[in-house]
Amino acid sequence: MSEQPRLHHLLDRLRRGVLLEAEAEALAGLVGDVEAAIEQAELDAEQQARHFKTICGERESYRQAWKREQKRRATAEAEVTRLTAGQCTHTRAMCDLHHTKPVADCPYPKCIKARAATA
Repeated sequence: MSEQPRLHHLLDRLRRGVLLEAEAEALAGLVGDVEAAIEQAELDAEQQARHFKTICGERESYRQAWKREQKRRATAEAEVTRLTAGQCTHTRAMCDLHHTKPVADCPYPKCIKARAATA
């Protein structure tokens, strides 16, 4: 017999009051096995909860790092735009060579026309 049907059989015999001494020992062993399984399940659940908290902490750390990186990237892109726009005030050739997208502060016709088309 597997453990579960055997356990139910012994519990039934216990309820009816016809449990033999050897069956009582077997029942005690099965109950001990069930208690051990429950204890192990509780330990596993605690370990999984700790692991989950660790993962959540790591996720938050990665999210904050991602936000910092996005901010750094936006700052760098704004600086590139600022520097590029400043360059084209010196020479129209810089605008023609480097502005694949229209630059907000560029005073030359290529960027003005492109800005007007996207507006």
